[in-house]
Amino acid sequence: MNIFNNMKIKCDCGLSSVRMMKIAVILCITGIGFGAFGSNAVSTDTLQLSLRDALTRAMRDNPLVRIERINTEAASTFVSEHRYAYEPRVKLSYGTTERSGGPYFQDSHEASLSVSGTAPTGTGVEVWTGASALSPASRIHPNTPIGSTHQNTVGITVTQSLLQGLSPSANLAPLRKARIDVSIREEELAAYAQRLLGDTERAYWDLLLSGEQMKIYEYSLELAQRLLYESEERLKTGSVAPIDLVAIRAEVASRERQLFDAATAYQQKTLYLVYLMNAPELWSASLNLTDSALEMLGNADSVSEHLEAARKFRPDLRLASMQAQKGELDLIQTKNGLLPKLDFFISLQGNSFAENFSNAFTPDSPSSAVAAGLTLQFPFTNGASRERHRRAVFSTEQQKLSVENFSRLLEYEIRSAHMEVVRAHRQIETAETVSALQLQKLEAEQEKMAAGKSTGYAVLQIQRDLVSANLDEAQARTAYINALLALYTRDGTLLARRGVSAMQ
Repeated sequence: MNIFNNMKIKCDCGLSSVRMMKIAVILCITGIGFGAFGSNAVSTDTLQLSLRDALTRAMRDNPLVRIERINTEAASTFVSEHRYAYEPRVKLSYGTTERSGGPYFQDSHEASLSVSGTAPTGTGVEVWTGASALSPASRIHPNTPIGSTHQNTVGITVTQSLLQGLSPSANLAPLRKARIDVSIREEELAAYAQRLLGDTERAYWDLLLSGEQMKIYEYSLELAQRLLYESEERLKTGSVAPIDLVAIRAEVASRERQLFDAATAYQQKTLYLVYLMNAPELWSASLNLTDSALEMLGNADSVSEHLEAARKFRPDLRLASMQAQKGELDLIQTKNGLLPKLDFFISLQGNSFAENFSNAFTPDSPSSAVAAGLTLQFPFTNGASRERHRRAVFSTEQQKLSVENFSRLLEYEIRSAHMEVVRAHRQIETAETVSALQLQKLEAEQEKMAAGKSTGYAVLQIQRDLVSANLDEAQARTAYINALLALYTRDGTLLARRGVSAMQ
């Protein structure tokens, strides 16, 4: 039950023009007038703002969200960088040499072209061709055709890792870790977007609550003013003593101060919401919130449903799992690093000869050669690799324990948040009952005062109780919404429930 819909106190307003002017000054100082929350008081500087509009503007215009999105895009470049590690490499060279000192020495040209690349299987392939001048000793070699001055070489070499570097899982680990890093940045973006969304929605409902509180204080001041007017009229007839008006005047002054503080708090909460939306053009505007807290009062799902959703959508749990996956990839890499490097190679090479450089690439009297063998390379102790592997083992175990502990913490948070939702919902019912009873109590006390069986001070006390009850009722509704927001944040479903995508 709300004071503005159910309070039916039959008495004339009777406010003096001086006191009306004081109230108007209080409200004008903070930029808020009577009925600023009513349907007939929308100025040219007033913005109609729904909850969806506020959330959309915060996600679209907040610079910190854009920063997180840029971080995600930057992380994706590492994926491409590691993927390009397997692209073919081309090497082209050309040079000239000027020789002197004998009849067989002259200017010569040398050119070569090679294409090489590696595969995740540890296989390396290089194909090359080149033309170069023959040395004087080579020209008089029996197998060299007479008149040949240049040699053309074409070849291919295949190298295959047999121990270290053989595992595709180890070779592709950097690429897979880069992909996980992109997913981690996406989850970090989702986590930040969820926090921003929650802060913006809480700011929206806090501003709405602040407006309701100001209306309550406005009506509280009006009640005190009415009581003061009635008491002054009774003083003229001798029904009350002048000393009885002192407490009422003090209460009026106190409620004027409360109204001023409430109006200032409303302006501060408006500024905070504008800041979250990154809307500097609204610093001096008046926001008319179009959504009602009553429209958002739904019911929480069962604890098991929220736990299941948290295991699926909770960003920080997904982050912990991804870090554990990176640790497992580190373990694969360091384990592969413990092996010695043993490579098998085979090289096929063909040669042809020509009398000048321009004909060097035309086959003439070709010859060929085949070479194959093994190369073995290892450090004496391999201590550095062993220590890296031990560190990876410790880190992997630590990450697994962290995920297990996080799962327990998650269940505690969900159950605790769910209990708070149930408690907050019950508080709404209790606050409505108390508010209704306080209203009845005030009406009864006013009737007693009219009959001369009560005092103005007693009425003031009950007025305070009624105002406090109505404040509690408004706070209970907002507290219930905040409890729901906390539950949706802890199960990671706030973005989905509000229809917002962090990557938009």
